[in-house]
Order: sequence, then C-alpha cells, then structure tokens
Amino acid sequence: MHKALHYCLFLLLAGACYGAQPTLTFCHEDQNSFPWVMTDGAGLNLELLGLVQQALGFQVIYVAMPWKRCLSGMQQGLYDGAFAASFKTERLQMGRYPSDADGRPDALRRLHTSRYTLYRRIGSAVSWDGQRFTHVTGRVGSLSGFSIRDLLLAHGLEVDESSRDPLALLQMLVHGRVDAVALQTMRGDFILQANPQLARQVEKLPQLLEEKPYYLMLSNALLARDPELAERIWSEVQRQRESATYQARVEAYLAQPGH
Repeated sequence: MHKALHYCLFLLLAGACYGAQPTLTFCHEDQNSFPWVMTDGAGLNLELLGLVQQALGFQVIYVAMPWKRCLSGMQQGLYDGAFAASFKTERLQMGRYPSDADGRPDALRRLHTSRYTLYRRIGSAVSWDGQRFTHVTGRVGSLSGFSIRDLLLAHGLEVDESSRDPLALLQMLVHGRVDAVALQTMRGDFILQANPQLARQVEKLPQLLEEKPYYLMLSNALLARDPELAERIWSEVQRQRESATYQARVEAYLAQPGH
C-alpha cells in the first residue's frame, strides 16, 4: 500500500492521476536540427507541439537522445512518440504515422517538410544533377540512422554513417575522409553560417537531393490504449501548423540574429 501511495503521488506530480491532464513522453534527436529542434530547448517543432498541447490539454515530457535509440525506445513502448520522422516502411513496426483514408502516410498532418542537399569541398568535381551522381569515388557522409542513406545506397554509393554530429560530418568532408555529405539543407546551411572557416571550404550543390514530409510518430502502445487521442493529436498538428499563431512564430524564429 505504501508503494502504491508513492506511485500515485509520482503520477500526480506528472499530472496523470485522478483524471488530471494526461502526460505523454516524446523523444527526439539530441543534436541541433535547425530550425526544428535545438539542444537549448528551442525549435519550431517544439513550438508547434507546444501549441498542440495547449489546444488539447495534455502535458509532454521531452527526452533528447540518439535518434536510433529514440525510435527503438518508442517501439518498446518506453516513449509515446518520436519526432521528427520521415516515412520509411521498416519504421512501421516501430510505431505509427498519421494515415489518410487509404492507409498511406498523411502528409497534410506532417510536422514540417525538409529538404536534403549534397555538400562538397570547393574545387571538387563531385556532382548531382537531380538524376545521377558523378565523380564520386569515395564514401558519402550521412548522419547515423537518417533516411537519406536509402537514396544514396540506391545509387550505388558507399555511405559513411559513423557520425551523429553534422558539424563533425562537414569536418570529415574538409579533411577528405568523405567525398561529399548529404544533409538536411537548413541544418547544413546553419552550421556553415556558424562556422565561417568551414564555409570557405565547403559548397552546397544547387540541385536538391530530396524533399519529404516529417512526422510525429506515435507508439503502437499509445494507439492501442487511446486511438482517439492519437488521431486528435495528429489532426491538431495540422491545424496548428497552418495557424496564424504558428506562422508568426516561424517568422520570428527565423528572423533571429544568426539564423
């Protein structure tokens, strides 16, 4: 009984006892992913989810960790959700995406859209014309566990996934350990802007590698426990993403010095 009382007090503190606001735990990557999630607790995904929380009346505990561990933790039911995740078929066993009437991922209920670009050393002949890669003789760097590796592998390239840090990846490029780096565009640009010396040695190819929607995935356990809440969360993401309030926050965030 004593243990049960302590446990209920713990739940009460978490806001989950006696019909209080439900508390969910969402995990995300523990590296800066400008402008969506930053290690200082800022970021547009967090702004958007904050609006969703207010609208639906629930609390979220955010946990930062390596991306692969975040997804596997959601699969094990340790976390109620993981963000931001692009669609990959093999991730369907880890959790659920918002889906449309045909059962396909519902891009209207995405958190955001992100673009990938190829970065090379200035003076390098490495190229990408939107259809094929040329003059790639070594490996191409990609962040560990990120979906862009699938495109690179499909083109027969050797992928280096040894780093979780985009700055370290670009430094590997400058030092010749990889021929090119595939990064989310806003993320790569943000790092080069913050590191002028690096920016003098690296250039971004103009042709996009890929553009895709990114989602808040929710755990199978949450869908089994409260499917209605899951659907309300995903639908509210869409509503808030298109709201004037969120759009104003996007403009304000991107207008900050250094961004």
